[in-house]
Formats: sequence, structure tokens, C-alpha cells
Amino acid sequence: MRTAAGGYPFPLGFVDARGNRVNSLPGRIPAGFKLIGVYKLVTAVLSLALGFGLFRLFQADVRTGLEPIVRSLRLDPENLFVHSLISRLVGLDRTKRLWIETGTFAYAILHLIEGIGILRGKRWGGALIILATSSLIPVECFEILRRRGFVRIAALVLNAGIVLYLVVNRGSLHGSRGPTRELTDQRDPGEMSR
Repeated sequence: MRTAAGGYPFPLGFVDARGNRVNSLPGRIPAGFKLIGVYKLVTAVLSLALGFGLFRLFQADVRTGLEPIVRSLRLDPENLFVHSLISRLVGLDRTKRLWIETGTFAYAILHLIEGIGILRGKRWGGALIILATSSLIPVECFEILRRRGFVRIAALVLNAGIVLYLVVNRGSLHGSRGPTRELTDQRDPGEMSR
């Protein structure tokens, strides 16, 4: 089997027919990017599960649909918090339920695209994460000012850390370092192994 520079096999999408590198090679993505990508994919899967669960829940009577869930989680339906949550969900009209479902699926799709982009080492994946995450930081700050809580502060710190890490290390993503595609196309395939 032919190999590219560094001894990597020629996977589809990384080396063209002449053996020239056209994308970053596997294993060249920093661990921080991999961690962020996996985090984005996990949140995408969880959001999809939540979206499908809400879709199923909102198709039937909400109160009767929530009752087995509350009991299986061993929560007291008469608990003030649980009771107010159920009352809020029951009180939503069809339009608000549809917006909640749509927002959940849109959030899942956004995280899926971000995760795939960053795990493939694409510059647009990092830029999309920076744009989407940093745009929500003012909202998180407002929510913390309104009502402080450990989870809100932890979410703000995590998101600010992700944005800072990506801004500082964005040069590690494909397209900003290394030879350009034009230079790579002009090289002799034998030079790639040096």
C-alpha cells in the first residue's frame, strides 16, 4: 500500500490521485480540538434525543405523558418544582411547543456540524464554533446577573474557555499553516515523503 508523508496510508479525501496532500493528515488535529469536537457531537446526540422525546411527548397529552417519566425517575409529582414544571409544559400552546421542538433540533444540527467540522480539522468548523458560542456569552452573562447559579457560571466558564482556546489555536486548523494547495500541486510526489 502506498503511503503519504509520515507513513500514513492514503485514506479517501486526504491525498489526491497523484499522491499530493490536499487535506490535513489523520492524527494531526490537536487534542483540544478533538475534545471540543467530541463534546459537540455528544451534545448533538443528547439534543436529538431530547428533541425526539419532546416531539413524542407533545403529540399526546403532556400531563399523562410526563407522569410515567416522573415516576420512573422516582420524583414526587407533588413536589413544588416538579409540579410547576409539569404545569408550565401543560400550559404551552401548540405554537410554543413547535418552537421548542424546532429550536432543539436546530441546536442539535448546529452542534453536529460544528463537531464534524472541528474533528476533520476544518477552519470553518472552528470559526463556526467561535461565532455560535461567543454569540451566546452575553446571554449567559445576563442570565447570571439575573439569577446566579453554579450551573450557569460553569456553562459561561466552559464556553468562554472553548472560544479562547479556539481563537488562540486557530492556526492549527487546516488551511492556515503548511503549504497551500497550489504549492502542493506543483511538488513532485517524491518530495512529499521528505
